[in-house]
Amino acid sequence: MRSMKYINSWPRIVLISLITIHSLLFITPARAQVGFGLKGGFQLANMEFNDDALKKSNRMGFFIGPTIKIGLPVTGLAIDVAGLYDQRDLKIEGENFKQQSIILQGDARFGAGLGDALGIFILAGPQFSFNVGDDVKQWFGSNGELNQFALQETMLSVNFGLGVTFAGHFEGAVHYNVPVSKTADFTWQQLGDQLQEQVWSHSKTRTNAWSISLSYYF
Repeated sequence: MRSMKYINSWPRIVLISLITIHSLLFITPARAQVGFGLKGGFQLANMEFNDDALKKSNRMGFFIGPTIKIGLPVTGLAIDVAGLYDQRDLKIEGENFKQQSIILQGDARFGAGLGDALGIFILAGPQFSFNVGDDVKQWFGSNGELNQFALQETMLSVNFGLGVTFAGHFEGAVHYNVPVSKTADFTWQQLGDQLQEQVWSHSKTRTNAWSISLSYYF
């Protein structure tokens, strides 16, 4: 069941998004060009545990949402701000887990034109993720041990990417997202060597992700 704290956090997430967008537009120089668009794409998430006994999990996901591009007076320099719905289907020790997030991206980018309707750019910037789906999953393993996977409420990561603009309104990019904080905690029971008692083991999870995005600016 979705925790009420995430339902109650929706107004706060929307408010933060609106304030961020308004502040960027307010401080944008008068000569800057502002474009509004829609961004979507697919990603491959790679979960890594700090316990070598656990298997890595590579799973697919998708994202979609509005984006704003602010072209600054400095030639080739721009800022991208996007608010995205992100969904990833993860797998932990044979169990499927769906991660749903609202993502706020803010990337600085530098590009150069290759012709009238073609250009390339590089980008980098922070990404804030707010979990809006189920935060905890519990299940019993094949030996009857209890497993628990708990996602973080908020996560900070950094984007790096390379992209191309074409046909006047379209942009395609490849991103690599590196987490700054942990993504989740995985806790499980196992039989101890001494006294045949159940003991708890714990592992932190970090999720790197490759993604391909396509944006259309109106």
